[in-house]
Amino acid sequence: MRETLSIPARGDGFPVAAELFVPEQPPRAAVVLAPAMAVRARFYAPLAEYVASRGAVALTLDYRGIGGSRPQGTLRGFPATFHDWGERDLGGAVDFLSGRFPGLPLLWLGHSAGAQLMGLLPDAPIRAALFVGAGTAYWGSYRGRGRLGIMALFYGAIPLTTALAGYLPMSAFGQGDDVPLGVAREWAKWGRDPRYVYSYAEPRGGMGFTSYAGPLRAVSIADDRYAPPTAVQHLLALYRGARKELGTVAADGRPIGHFGFFRRRDLWEQPVSWLLAKGA
Repeated sequence: MRETLSIPARGDGFPVAAELFVPEQPPRAAVVLAPAMAVRARFYAPLAEYVASRGAVALTLDYRGIGGSRPQGTLRGFPATFHDWGERDLGGAVDFLSGRFPGLPLLWLGHSAGAQLMGLLPDAPIRAALFVGAGTAYWGSYRGRGRLGIMALFYGAIPLTTALAGYLPMSAFGQGDDVPLGVAREWAKWGRDPRYVYSYAEPRGGMGFTSYAGPLRAVSIADDRYAPPTAVQHLLALYRGARKELGTVAADGRPIGHFGFFRRRDLWEQPVSWLLAKGA
């Protein structure tokens, strides 16, 4: 069963557009499928359906300002920050699943930003976490031309384009949905800091980066230029207390990149099985 929802964000009650995928049989776990930057929930629907076919509830969502959670008209002047996406929007997803399916193990499947932001939830009862295509975006964790590109983004492109447009026009560059001003500028601020998201969490006691002590498996994609191995390892290092492991998916003659995993059903069985087994 697939259900379209509006769930209240934690703290401010902002209506977050979401989709819930429920198996036919009584579910054995509940999975938050946390999206990447500027990517709509519907992109993850095939994987969410697969998770449901394996016996677990799956919830996808649009962060505030994205997709179904975007206000009508322009994003100019829309108040949102990157930490809102984690503390409030993903916090609301956790609260919803915990309330609707009490007693089920809570699992996390994070793509890119969705993995980074798990660290902003200090009290989430997460049993296990699977990260896919997820590294930090700190420029120093990149190498070669990738480093130059991310530096240009955070030191030049984002400050300039957001000053002109009042938001980050990602759609104009074919890079997903437009991103609210406060999200883009906080992302750039974190990307200039060696601690990345932890620069926000550290003065708040480390939040989920220190409190989460469960199993965490990162799937690194060999040809992922947005999350190269050095950036993946940097993100794993931020999760101080987690029981971490790292695996790599190699390209098999077809490019995978930052998004291809979520289009390739043949890549899902092993990592999803690992996640669900950890929730048993």
